[in-house]
Amino acid sequence: MPIITKSRGFLTRLGRDRAGVAAVELALIAPVLTALVIPMVDLGIGAYDKMRIQNAAEAGAQYALANASSYDASSIQSAATNATSLSGITATVGETCNCITGSAIGTAVSCTTTCADGSKPGTYVSVSTNMSYSLLLSYPGLTNPMPLNGRAMVRIQ
Repeated sequence: MPIITKSRGFLTRLGRDRAGVAAVELALIAPVLTALVIPMVDLGIGAYDKMRIQNAAEAGAQYALANASSYDASSIQSAATNATSLSGITATVGETCNCITGSAIGTAVSCTTTCADGSKPGTYVSVSTNMSYSLLLSYPGLTNPMPLNGRAMVRIQ
């Protein structure tokens, strides 16, 4: 039997053989899947940490409301930072007096002033939490590290 005939038979069998096609397809699609999954996981973790930062600010505000009779900024700050297991979180606490204008909180005023409607201004505590999240990759339009902020405000009087 001539060599050409043997080669033609081998090539024909090789062309019909489907073993290993799935492995080749996976090898072709794996980089695309990886390029899609890594940013989704990275930004998903960032979004989850953003929610945790917001929850920490709300925990500080809740502590301020529960202990409204004795305002203590350091205790409120501790309540906010201890509400999450994230490291590198900072909390800032502030107390202001504000008048209500319509259904919104107006600008800060002196606590001894009288509001336009004749009422006494309310005392508010604001809690701001901040943290930097280091992204695995750089993305257009996002800074690295990405700042994550949370803010909550509650009226205590």
